[in-house]
This record gives sequence, structure tokens and C-alpha cells, in this order.
Amino acid sequence: MAIRKLLLLLFILSLLATPEATGQEPDTVKSVRGASNSLYAEDNENNCLVCHGRLVYSLTDTTTGTTRKQLMSEHNLVVPDMFYNSVHWSFSCLDCHSEGFKTFPHPLETRFESSWGCIDCHGYDPNYARYKFEEIDAEYQRSIHYTATEGLISCWKCHDPHYYNPLARQARGGREYIIRSNEMCLRCHGNSDVMGLINDENVSIVLPKHEWLPDVDRHMEAVRCIDCHTRMNDSVLVAHEVMPADSAVRGCAECHSQNSILMGTLYKYVSQETRVEKGFLNGVILRNESYVIGANRSKFISFTGMFLIGMTIAIAMVHTLFRIIIKRKQVVHE
Repeated sequence: MAIRKLLLLLFILSLLATPEATGQEPDTVKSVRGASNSLYAEDNENNCLVCHGRLVYSLTDTTTGTTRKQLMSEHNLVVPDMFYNSVHWSFSCLDCHSEGFKTFPHPLETRFESSWGCIDCHGYDPNYARYKFEEIDAEYQRSIHYTATEGLISCWKCHDPHYYNPLARQARGGREYIIRSNEMCLRCHGNSDVMGLINDENVSIVLPKHEWLPDVDRHMEAVRCIDCHTRMNDSVLVAHEVMPADSAVRGCAECHSQNSILMGTLYKYVSQETRVEKGFLNGVILRNESYVIGANRSKFISFTGMFLIGMTIAIAMVHTLFRIIIKRKQVVHE
């Protein structure tokens, strides 16, 4: 009977801890994505995706009428299904790209146009205030990505505007979230050819530079690059101030301790998002998956463990003492 009452109490608490009960509005899909629901799908297809939406496209010489098939460069290819399921799915291509792209071949000057950044559309807009784009932009402008390249590495070098979806909402925490976050970094830092776009010197693959780290592969699977390479900010969920390599975290104790920086970086987004979505009881107490060796300590368990170990040693010593005393008495009687 007592167990039933306890289970009933936990069930009631879990209901009270849901977002609806706490007055927090959960993330809802405000519109159904997909090409069939886009007002600009036909224009996008006729103006842009007829070529850029296909790996193989047809090129026609308007003078001779000769048609030839060409392969679209992977850097200029936009997969329609992925685009129409991204956060920008309802846009027209020409909302971001100029009218000059309607002309084919594209005029040379179109290649030198400045790309829009996140702050251009989302900044200083109360509808997006909770995402703190202004603070993220300020962090980015202090980062090594901006200062070392004079802004060449923009938002879109990491977050492709044609496919962008918030990563943490695609991969709800865990190893998948970490691996996909690191893949974002390794697209450049793991490819010397891409790094050559910003540095004329022969840039080596990034991974050998982490040989000092014990069990590199396991760390790469369990920790995001940005957890060690960004400056932590309590007010922004995902830090964007990437520091120079010589300023990165290198001390084991900075993660593997009760004051682990991972609780303020890697697990901050997950814990806040799950708390909003599932409530405090479900999201933090019952479903807390944030475990770091050396960080998740319980004083009660530690004290209990030390007490039991101490008692075991004490009993063994008392037992040994009594055996010695008894042994001596037997020797005396003999």
C-alpha cells in the first residue's frame, strides 16, 4: 500500500511539473514544413533549383541550341527536401540572393555580394529576443573566427542557411548531439583543403594536435569541441566566443571535478530545454543523463562508503587483535 501511495504521489508531481502547469509555453510547430506548403516553391524551382537542386543539370548554349549535362559542385548544391525542412523553408531564394542571380550565366559581381547574417534578420526583434542573437553576435565578433579572418568565417560557415535546424532540437542530447556538433567543427578543421581558404600555409589535420589528451577518441565522442574552445557565458545557451588554441581548456580537473565546466557548457542547453519541455521533476531529477567522472559526487554516498570501509578495517583489526590475544593465552597455558 505504501508503494502505491508513493507511485501515485510521483505521478501527481510529474503532472504538476509539466510546462502547462508551470505556465511555460512548449515549443510548438507553428506551420507544416515541406515544398507543398511553400508559397515560393514553384519560383524557387524555376529560378534556382532547376540547376542548384540537382546533382546533374542541363546547360544550354542559347546561340547554337546545344545542350550539355554538367555536374553541380557540391558547394553549390541545395537538396530541396532538406531545404524545405529547415527553419528557412518558407523563404524565396531571392529573399537572400539578389535579382542578379536570375541572369544566367550569373554576373561575376554576384559572387562578391555580402551574405546576410543571422543578426540582419533576427537582431533587435522582440519575436526572437529569447534567443539572444545580439549577444551571440557580440561573442562571435570577439572570437578567433572573426578576429583572425576579418569576418570571413561568418555564421553560415558553420550553420548552412539552406539546411539549418537547431542542432539540440534535432539530436536531443546524448552522444548523437555531441558527435554532430563536432562534425560541424571538423568540416573545416579536419580538412586541410578547406583550411587553405583562410590560410595560405600548409595546414595540417586538426586531430593530431590533441595527442596530449588521454584517450582522444573517447573524449571526442563524449565532449564537444566548443566545451574546451569557447569562453563560457551563463546568459547564452551555446557559447560562440571561440578562443585561440593556446587558451583552450587543458586541465583534467576543470572537467573532472564537482565544479566541472561541463555543467555550464555541454549540459546547460540539455538541462534547460528538458526542464522547460518536461518540467523539473521529469527533466532534471528523473531523466538527468549528465554524468561526468569526478563531477557527479554525492556527499552522502561518499560518507557512507568511507564509513563502511572504515568499519570493515576496524572489525578486521579488532578480529586480528582478539586472535593475537587468544593465541598468546594458549601459549601461556601450554
